[in-house]
Amino acid sequence: QHVDKEGNTREAGDRWMVHGPRDYIPTTQVEVMESRRAIAMHDFEGVYVRDLKTGTVRAQMGPCSYMLESTEELWEKNLSPNVEALLQKGKSKPRDKTRVVMYSVPHNSVCQIFDYKKKTSRFVPGPDMLSLS
Repeated sequence: QHVDKEGNTREAGDRWMVHGPRDYIPTTQVEVMESRRAIAMHDFEGVYVRDLKTGTVRAQMGPCSYMLESTEELWEKNLSPNVEALLQKGKSKPRDKTRVVMYSVPHNSVCQIFDYKKKTSRFVPGPDMLSLS
């Protein structure tokens, strides 16, 4: 059991976050697991966030500056090799798997999107920008 300067009691295995610009010198009973920074996102950008308590994954979309909570982590979305090849077409660097998948539908074309959660399909005519959240 650990009691910090503010009087919060921490048990073994608890996770918590120290907020703000401040100096923090951990005691010998405390292990600093990671140091986090805010994630800046513009329009049509986002990250996949997984809640460690419930296991649910959600897409946090911009424009915003997002700071992960102590019970959250970035989640990597794995795609099939065919979809990865389609998204990499014309790009030099590999895709960041924690970022929301974005696809630009070209002019004079149509893209079909199937939502596995709702079991529905939709068609998006180009030119348009899609996010797979």
